[in-house]
Amino acid sequence: MSSIIISDAWEGDLKEIAEIENSSFDQPFPLPLLKAYLSLADGLFLVARDNDRVLGYCIGIVQFKVRGHIISIATSIHSRKRGVGSALLQELERRFMKIGCTYSYLEVNVKNLDAISFYYNRSYRIVRTRKNYYGRNKHGFIMTKSFKGLNYFE
Repeated sequence: MSSIIISDAWEGDLKEIAEIENSSFDQPFPLPLLKAYLSLADGLFLVARDNDRVLGYCIGIVQFKVRGHIISIATSIHSRKRGVGSALLQELERRFMKIGCTYSYLEVNVKNLDAISFYYNRSYRIVRTRKNYYGRNKHGFIMTKSFKGLNYFE
């Protein structure tokens, strides 16, 4: 990989984003929903690029002007454990704080130990369990991160 660029997603990125989504999740978002998020997540639907290739993406939305919700984040299989997810998450958090969010939260499958570890190592903490969040007997953790005392604007 040469240099990774984080930028806003475009409609032309959706095919590659859908491929990453489909290879990353048991219940992937369908393409029409990804397209809807492109409009809804104004400035918070990001991609990581290496030249013209999409390596990963993340989607966030702001709720009640103070809460950043990470809807989805994923990287291509070949881009994992290379800093792509970290770069995406850091930029999304920076944008959340610029908007005025005081914290961020997300849901993660209780069995997805790699993702839980990824978020934990970036200061997210489990605050509760949502029973059946991903379907019958498929529970999710809610993890949060406070932005108080953090400054990504330097």
